[in-house]
Amino acid sequence: MKTTDNHLRKKIKRTSRADRISNLPSEIIDKILICLPIKEAVKTSVLSKNWRFKWRYLSKLVFDTTFYHTAGNPSTTKPFFDMYKVLLLLRGPIFHFTLRIPVLNIYPEINQLMLYLSERDVQEINFTVYDFSISVPSFLFSCATLRSLTLSTCKFKAPSAFQGFVKLISLMFEAVHFETNVFETFISKCPLLETLSIISCYNISSLHVDIPYLKFFRFMGRSSSICFRKTSQHLSTVIFDGYHAGPSTYEPTKLLECAPMIEHLRLGSGYVNWLLYGTMWRKLTLGCLRVLELPHLYFGCTATVSSVLYLIVSSPNLEKLDIGFVMSMDGIQPLAPEFLKVQDLLHNALKKLRLVNLELSHSKEVKSDLEFIKFILAESVVLEKLYIEPAHGTVVEDGLKIWKEILRLQRASEKVEILYLD
Repeated sequence: MKTTDNHLRKKIKRTSRADRISNLPSEIIDKILICLPIKEAVKTSVLSKNWRFKWRYLSKLVFDTTFYHTAGNPSTTKPFFDMYKVLLLLRGPIFHFTLRIPVLNIYPEINQLMLYLSERDVQEINFTVYDFSISVPSFLFSCATLRSLTLSTCKFKAPSAFQGFVKLISLMFEAVHFETNVFETFISKCPLLETLSIISCYNISSLHVDIPYLKFFRFMGRSSSICFRKTSQHLSTVIFDGYHAGPSTYEPTKLLECAPMIEHLRLGSGYVNWLLYGTMWRKLTLGCLRVLELPHLYFGCTATVSSVLYLIVSSPNLEKLDIGFVMSMDGIQPLAPEFLKVQDLLHNALKKLRLVNLELSHSKEVKSDLEFIKFILAESVVLEKLYIEPAHGTVVEDGLKIWKEILRLQRASEKVEILYLD
């Protein structure tokens, strides 16, 4: 009798577990299916009657290398037919579609697939072909309902009949090869764009941005001329990484003047160096700037420090500052400690600074770094936390010596906490 009871309890327990899986709320099931590779999502149809058709209402589809390598013979058109079978069986709307498959021999079929998506009112597309000789499928430009588009590792050319993405709000290009004079024409046909990222792209030597509703702008790469043609009242985040290829007749500080509402600014070392050529610093005002990131600074150079100080002076509401020091280059003018002691330069510009992250240089000689830390502690009256991160490979003895020197520095803020991240 006891054996029978145990068997019955185990059976009930197994049944209750099955019920918990079968009777999950629809929104939970959708999240589970979205996280699975597409072929695994299809296999969930055998779990129970409740799961049998759930995958057919997937709103997010990802066909990536995992799908490609499980498609049987990927050198044929079989991956395409597998994709098409999935699409034909779907019943709900397709909001997101990702395609990252190195299958160049089925390129015409991929173009037809884009036509099918355009008829399903797709809202997000992430497309990668891994070949600069392959252009973006022409039917992708028929997806008039797109709100987000990411293109990577391909050639970009919009059809002459392209009327525009009138609903597009987010656009990202990564390692895209543009044909001459295509970029600005294309952008002008995306009137509601709010987010624009351009990362390591080709054939954009001159970039003149005129996007009225832009809020987020990131550019990483080389450009000889970059500017905003009109003042933008919406642009709140600007990120410039990479190098300015110069020479340029464009006044560097004008770039920031055209975005008076910037709250978050990140400048790579190449663009900090370009700003050195600015002549209108004292007229610059970044009253909305709250976060300033300068991840790669050659801080042994007086001219570089001057640019950084002018950025700080122009940002009276700055709350967070991230700076990464790098080892000084040979042949540049060393920084005199007295340079940071000029009191009339700041006019209490650091009166709202609360959080500072500093990464020390890779050089054993960190005198310039320490002078700047001394300056920050002396001028930041409401500073709450100062994080000091030593350079990678710093030995314990050197780190301890630096830490002791920092602790001896005077502080304007009574509540500042200094944390050494070893």
